[in-house]
Amino acid sequence: MASIEGAGGLNIIVTGASSGLGEAIARVLAGQGHRIVLVARRAERLNELAAEINPSGKRVIAASADVSDPAALARVVNRAESIFGAIGAVVNNAGIGEPEGMFWTMDAQAVEQVLRVNLLAAVELTRLVLPRMIERNAGHVINIGSVAGRVASAPVYSASKYGLRGFTLSLRRELLGTNVSASLVTPGFIRTPMTEGVRGVPMPGPGAVANVVARLIEHPRKEVVVPGWYRAVISLEAVFPGLGDALITRHRKH
Repeated sequence: MASIEGAGGLNIIVTGASSGLGEAIARVLAGQGHRIVLVARRAERLNELAAEINPSGKRVIAASADVSDPAALARVVNRAESIFGAIGAVVNNAGIGEPEGMFWTMDAQAVEQVLRVNLLAAVELTRLVLPRMIERNAGHVINIGSVAGRVASAPVYSASKYGLRGFTLSLRRELLGTNVSASLVTPGFIRTPMTEGVRGVPMPGPGAVANVVARLIEHPRKEVVVPGWYRAVISLEAVFPGLGDALITRHRKH
């Protein structure tokens, strides 16, 4: 199939696109005229979403894949490039939480899956798309982290998000001097299926994160915390870590 790379807008891969943040990000970016590759495991939902966003099927494609499988990610990139052309941006959004209960009650497979989906998938997809971005001297890598990557909470989930933050900020420095950027979006609690059980915390909708991603495509920054008031939470954790200890202990008792 002939590439339509020159048709205006960027060719953007969005992982975890079947619901929540990923769906909102895909909708906003498509609305700005970009071509979107929707990636998630749920093929039927992806096809429905692609048809909703772009009924013609020319600017949005569904690519069902398990992001924890490196071979599946390679197939996504190959398909995206064969249809749209070179990838202009990737939004590594796919993520899962860890099971309820204490860390030591998790089995090895559950631990590995959280790390593969939340961290290693982003590392691998970035590794796959960067060579052509460097070659073309243009591109954006946007990783969706979490305040849990700044304020320790669930051990394995936080480990994955601390790791993603370290990867993104280090990659950004490695890319200095090129026209390729790496940015981190750090959301607090956002109203998505993943936070359905959370009570007593004000939560904006996923559009808040999607709009930040859209701005980063145009004006890259190192890191953006969403919503902004979580910057105070992060600062308090750094200055008064004992306060965080007390709040986590209280939450467990309830």
